Amino acid sequence: MNLHSVDLVIIAAYLLIVVLIGFWVKKRATKQLDSYFLAGRNVPWWMLGLSGCSSYIDIGGTMAMVGALFYLGLKAIWVTHIYWGWFIICFYMAFQAKWIRRSGVMTFAEWNKTRYGDNKDAEMARIVAALFLLLLMIFNLMYIAVGIGKFAEEFLPLPRWGATLIVFAVVGVYVVLAGFFGVILTDMLQTVLLAAGAIILAVMVFQNTSPLEFISQQDPGWNSLSIPWTLWSGYLESTPESYQHFYLFGPIIFAGFSWVIFRVLAGPNVWDFHFFLTARSSRDASLAGGMWTIGYTLRWILGCAFLMLGIFYLGSQAGFDAEKIMPLVLTNLPIGIRGIFMAVLLAALMSTLDAMINVTSSVVVNDFLKRYFTKNLTEKQLVRLGQLASIIALAIGFVFSLSFADVISAWETMLFVVVTMILVPATMRWHWWRFSARAFVWSMAASASLIVLQKIFFPGLSPAQALGFDTLACFLATLFIGFACRPTDMDILVDFYSRIRPFGFWGPVRKEAVRRGLVPARDPMPALDALNGLLTAVFQLSLALVPFYCFLRRWNQALTWFIIAAALGVILYFTWYKNLPSRDEA
Repeated sequence: MNLHSVDLVIIAAYLLIVVLIGFWVKKRATKQLDSYFLAGRNVPWWMLGLSGCSSYIDIGGTMAMVGALFYLGLKAIWVTHIYWGWFIICFYMAFQAKWIRRSGVMTFAEWNKTRYGDNKDAEMARIVAALFLLLLMIFNLMYIAVGIGKFAEEFLPLPRWGATLIVFAVVGVYVVLAGFFGVILTDMLQTVLLAAGAIILAVMVFQNTSPLEFISQQDPGWNSLSIPWTLWSGYLESTPESYQHFYLFGPIIFAGFSWVIFRVLAGPNVWDFHFFLTARSSRDASLAGGMWTIGYTLRWILGCAFLMLGIFYLGSQAGFDAEKIMPLVLTNLPIGIRGIFMAVLLAALMSTLDAMINVTSSVVVNDFLKRYFTKNLTEKQLVRLGQLASIIALAIGFVFSLSFADVISAWETMLFVVVTMILVPATMRWHWWRFSARAFVWSMAASASLIVLQKIFFPGLSPAQALGFDTLACFLATLFIGFACRPTDMDILVDFYSRIRPFGFWGPVRKEAVRRGLVPARDPMPALDALNGLLTAVFQLSLALVPFYCFLRRWNQALTWFIIAAALGVILYFTWYKNLPSRDEA
C-alpha cells in the first residue's frame, strides 16, 4: 500500500524537524569530545529520563513483541522480561545507574581502568571490552535494520534495503552533526510523540469490543500467566517456525531465568551505559533510571493496543505473519492519522538507532584512535573522526541486515550468541572481588569459544538447551579462571569498592575499606541495592500487566496489579528514593 500525500507530508515534516535539531545544536556539540559523546556530562535527570523512555522502544523489538503477544497471549510477559531480558531496565533504577555514573569514565571499555587500575592487564581488558562492544553494536544496527525494512516495505514502493537506507541516512545526518546532545533532544521529542500515539491507540481499542470475541475463542492458556512445561495443543500448527521454539515453554523460561540473572547483574553494555555517564550526578542517573522504568509502560500500551487493533482488523484470518500486525493496522487508519503514527513509529526506531551510532563512534575514537593511532590530533579533529566512524557503523549494520528475513531471528541471535559472551564475565567484574583483569580477558575468550563450539558441534540443540548449556558452561569456565588468576592489587580494589559500593562477594575488600575509614562498618546500601533490585522487578512487571489486563477488560486483575504496583511504589519511596545519593555527589 502506498501512503497518501498527506501522510507523506507529515512524515517529511517530522524528519525535517529532526534534521534541523541536528544543525541547531551542532556548534555546541562539536566543541570537544565530552560535549560530542557525553553532552558535557551535565544532563539533568528529567531530560535523560524523557529521552531514555523512547530509546528502549524500537520498531523491530515492538514488532517481535506484538508477534509474541499474538501467539502466546499473557505468557509473552515472561518471554519478554525473562527470556529476552527486559527486566534489566528496573535494575538501572535500583543500583546500576548510580554505579555507572560514579565511575566517571567516557566509555564502557574505559570502565575497566576504574575496576582494575592503570596497568597492562587492565589495558588488555579495555581492548577486549571495546572489541566486543563494536561487535554488539553492529549486531544491534543489523537487527534494527531488519525491523525497518520489514515495516517500511508495507508502505513504500521500495525494497527492504531501500527503505532501510533512507531511514539510516536521516538518522545519520543528525547524529553525525549533533552528537549525544542531539540524541537527547530528539529522543525527548520522540517520547512525547510516543506518549501521544499510545493515548490515541488506547482510545481506539476501547471504542470496540470485537477483539474480545476472538480472544474468548483462544485456548485458556493464552489468557493465563501460568508457566506450563509445554503450550496448548494446536500451538505448533498455528504458529510460524520462528516462534515454534516457545512450544517447550517451561524449559525456555527456566533456561531464560538462569540467563537473565547474569543479564541484570552484569549491567548495561551498550548505549544505556553511555546514557548514565551523561547525567549531571549519580543522583540524577538513578532518577533517570526510575523514569525509564515507569516510562517503559509506554511500550506495553503500544504493543497491546496494536495487538488488539490487529485482531479487530484481521479477525480470525489465519496464515499471516503476526510481526506485520503493526504495519497492517496502520493501513486501516484514516489518512493523516496514519501519517502521525508513521512518525511515531519512526520516532521509536530513531531514538534507539541514534544512541547506538553515537556509542559506536565513541568507542572507535576514545578506545582505539585516541589511545593508539592519533595521539597528536586536536579535539575538533577527533570529533570529525567520530562522525566518520558513525557513518561507517551504519554502513556495516546495513550490509549485515541483508542476511536476516525476520525480526525475532535477528533479535535472538544478537541476545543469545553475542550478548551471552560477556554476561558472566561482566557480572563477576561488579560482584566478585578476586575477578581480575586477566581473568576477564580469558573468561571472555573462553565464553566466546564455548558458544561457537556449541553452535558447530551441537547445532541440533533446542533454544532452551542451547541457552542453558551456554550459560552453565560460561559460568563454570569463568569461575575456574577467576580462581586461577591472581586478584587485582588491594589498593585498587579498595578504591573501587569505596567509590562504587557494590553488593556481592567483597568480604576482604570491604573489611579493608572499613579499616581505612572509607565506608561505614555497618553500611546498609549494598543490601538495600539488592533488595531494591527485587522490588523494582515486581514493580516493572506490575506496570506491564496493568495495560494488558485493561485492554482485555479484565478489570479485577488490572486493579489487583495496579494496587501491587502502588504498594511497591510506596515501599520504594523509603528503600530507594530516601536513600539516593546526595545532590552534591558527582
